[in-house]
Amino acid sequence: MPVSKKRVRIDVTSQQSSRLIHDVFCNVRLSGAERRRAVRKELPLPADGSQVDLYCQGKYVGAV
Repeated sequence: MPVSKKRVRIDVTSQQSSRLIHDVFCNVRLSGAERRRAVRKELPLPADGSQVDLYCQGKYVGAV
């Protein structure tokens, strides 16, 4: 049976949020894998490829 990946929530600071929104989520040229690599430069992400939802002060920032 395949192992289901869980969804992970990560809370980021407002400074990280601003940088991620500007550099990652507003860049429409990035693929999903490229977005994940860009976010990984800022934050540690699960190595199993689980979906990660990013929040700042309770507000949704984006997902990779």
